Amino acid sequence: MRKLFKFLRKFRDFLIFFVLQIIVLGFFFNSRNYHKAQLFNTSSVFISWFVEKKYNITKHFDLEETNQKLMLENAYLLSKSPQSFYRLQDRIYYIQDTLYKQQYEYVPAEVLNSTTTKRDNYFTLNKGSLTGIRKGMGVMSKEGIVGFVFSVNDHFSTVKTVLSDNINIPVKLKKNNEHWLLKWDGYDQQIAQVNGVNRDIDIAVGDTVVTRAGKGMFPSGIMVGVVDELISQDGKQTWDVNIRLAVDFSSVTYVYVIKNLFQNEQRELELRLFENE
Repeated sequence: MRKLFKFLRKFRDFLIFFVLQIIVLGFFFNSRNYHKAQLFNTSSVFISWFVEKKYNITKHFDLEETNQKLMLENAYLLSKSPQSFYRLQDRIYYIQDTLYKQQYEYVPAEVLNSTTTKRDNYFTLNKGSLTGIRKGMGVMSKEGIVGFVFSVNDHFSTVKTVLSDNINIPVKLKKNNEHWLLKWDGYDQQIAQVNGVNRDIDIAVGDTVVTRAGKGMFPSGIMVGVVDELISQDGKQTWDVNIRLAVDFSSVTYVYVIKNLFQNEQRELELRLFENE
């Protein structure tokens, strides 16, 4: 207490001046509307600036958590879409009808590393076998197909993307179900190819190309891209078709790994055909 009195005695002149200054300023601003308004406006600007900065900082730290929640919600919605169900009987689809059985599930994952300029391009994902990821599963983003799982360990997996040599993905023309295999020639990361398209087929620039559930990696109807160019070959009655891909592979951050719950059943049946030949 003695130290406090000593401190107040030492700085009493300054403290008296400070208190009087506050009183004078209070009378001044209260007596003049203009200055009062200016003080209010200045304080409002400062408070608005502070609140905005606080919001931006909070939003930055909450962004990753928000993205994870959105990915989980999207995966759930995808798993409930009609294309993710197998029709048990040839009847009209009803909500929560037992005539349909779940065929596809979706695991959200983050892209940790990626390449787009090599002959064979890969993504590295932050999900592995401990979350049910297996080699050969299809991978898609919100824009369309990405590729398929190439290798897996407990916590990570690599994806061979559409931008790879010797990749063959079953696709079809959305408007008439004409189907082929999608390939990539190794040049343009936005353009893939379909070769040997019969000239008699109704196909035009701008037509939509989607997945065909041939190998069981993808549900039927997932976006692939649009017809960008029809190239005629001398002496042939076919087109070589350039497909502009829906996915920009250089900017993919999040993907969905597709679990086909019937895939093993399909493969086992198809293997029997080759064994009997």
